[in-house]
Amino acid sequence: MSFGIARSIRGEVRACTPDLFNEALDSLIVARVCAEIEDNLEAYRSGKLSKEEHDELKAKLKKRLPIFTFHATFPGGRRKNDDAVPSGLSIYDLDHIANPRAKWDEIEARKEELGIVLAHVSPSTEGLRLVFVIPQGMTLPEAQAWMAQRLGDKEYDTSVKDYARCSF
Repeated sequence: MSFGIARSIRGEVRACTPDLFNEALDSLIVARVCAEIEDNLEAYRSGKLSKEEHDELKAKLKKRLPIFTFHATFPGGRRKNDDAVPSGLSIYDLDHIANPRAKWDEIEARKEELGIVLAHVSPSTEGLRLVFVIPQGMTLPEAQAWMAQRLGDKEYDTSVKDYARCSF
């Protein structure tokens, strides 16, 4: 199972190696941007920023982060569905949750049953992303619906419908 990585949302996608994955996760730039996103959230929660200001700043900051295309690799380097080589993986976003780490604690014992190979708190610190193996014969949307049903999640992020979708 190979997935893609790019330095930014507009960057060239290449196959993600363990070294590239670790380099991205250990990057000082990533740490600083994530800290700024978290500071932005605190400023919003304390009333120092409006929701619009918070959302605009968060979107701007996220553009500085590397991306992962867990669904596919793109041999041509561009995230185009026509060029996608599926990885067999999907992501499932649990958004706008107060304590993502506590949510992971609830799910972790079922990770093998659910085919979860990676879980991480989103840069906003308000979400949990689960990277999982797509059950045999399912499309991306079907796999997401399958995961939602297994987690008892009646309303879930259905935005991942194609291979070109990325994750920060």
